[in-house]
Amino acid sequence: MVAIFVIMTIVLFLVVDLVYQRIQQKREATAASTQKIFKFNKSISAISVPDGIFFHPGHSWAAVTQDGKVRVGIDDFTNKLLGRLDSIEVKNPGGTVKQGEPLLVIKQGNRTAEIVAPVSGVVEMTNTQAISNPESVQFDPYNSGWVCAIKPTNLMDSLKNLNIAETAKKWAREEVDRMRDFLVGASYENKLVGQTLQDGGAPVEGVLSYMSDEAWEKFNNEFLK
Repeated sequence: MVAIFVIMTIVLFLVVDLVYQRIQQKREATAASTQKIFKFNKSISAISVPDGIFFHPGHSWAAVTQDGKVRVGIDDFTNKLLGRLDSIEVKNPGGTVKQGEPLLVIKQGNRTAEIVAPVSGVVEMTNTQAISNPESVQFDPYNSGWVCAIKPTNLMDSLKNLNIAETAKKWAREEVDRMRDFLVGASYENKLVGQTLQDGGAPVEGVLSYMSDEAWEKFNNEFLK
């Protein structure tokens, strides 16, 4: 009987130890996942909206140069939300584009998103350095991160449909609020992000890279088109 009791005691300790180890593993996995989600710890409420830059509602931007050309890029709002950019495709020089039509295609893994042209015209040149180094598009979107230059047609008509200065700042704040509501209603791989937003927290950088394909596509349709 004593031997049986000892064996049962040992088995019990082994079972308890196994359960404890699994609980610890689950906690560590959750902590690692949470750290991954929040590795970009800045809020998108601090997005950059420089004066002198025109913003399209589809989150492209336009800057008129001294020679009358228009430099175009992806705004800070979209860059911060997307997270990693694997590649950028641009309409070839010589191609015509109308305001609001797709101009750029950005890729992240097997996901794609289209960025529309902020003005109508002819694509005159592309910024090959930025295209070959998408990180520069994200870290310096309004300077070295410009993607292409357009020779505009009916520039004044195009600019009437864009936001600039205080109007652009107000629009950007509204987009951040709209994005917060979007994220709360979306499906997350990590529910802690949604809970944070419901508690009043701001969306964090790179959050779209951790969301489902369906949420990514919905973002494209509701914010970029």
